[in-house]
Amino acid sequence: MPVVSVPSDQRQFPRVPIAYRVKVVTGDQILAFPSAINISLGGILVGGTERLPLGSACGVAILLEEAEAGKRIVTRGTVLRADADGMAIAFSRDLEPTSLDALRALIRSLNPEADQVFEADIKACG
Repeated sequence: MPVVSVPSDQRQFPRVPIAYRVKVVTGDQILAFPSAINISLGGILVGGTERLPLGSACGVAILLEEAEAGKRIVTRGTVLRADADGMAIAFSRDLEPTSLDALRALIRSLNPEADQVFEADIKACG
């Protein structure tokens, strides 16, 4: 499966920096990342040295503030890229509405302007 790099100015959803811990789960392993690099409504980029093979389906748990023990956002995705910059995971297009709402709220809390593109897409389709 070829990996296509999309220039940041052509991304469908703007990315915002994020520093929450992330766990990535596949059928037989759990990878823990001390901090993600960035996130958008389309996916997440995690750092660290551990990688999954390209195309791997996985679960993604974004562990929110320590003050909110047990609070997390859980999504599903696919590994699109793994290189020196990190491991990029695209979120599944068929996310549960609660997961999508939680992602939107998180991104909006980090950068209120970041999901304006998403809002414009909804109005255009709607």
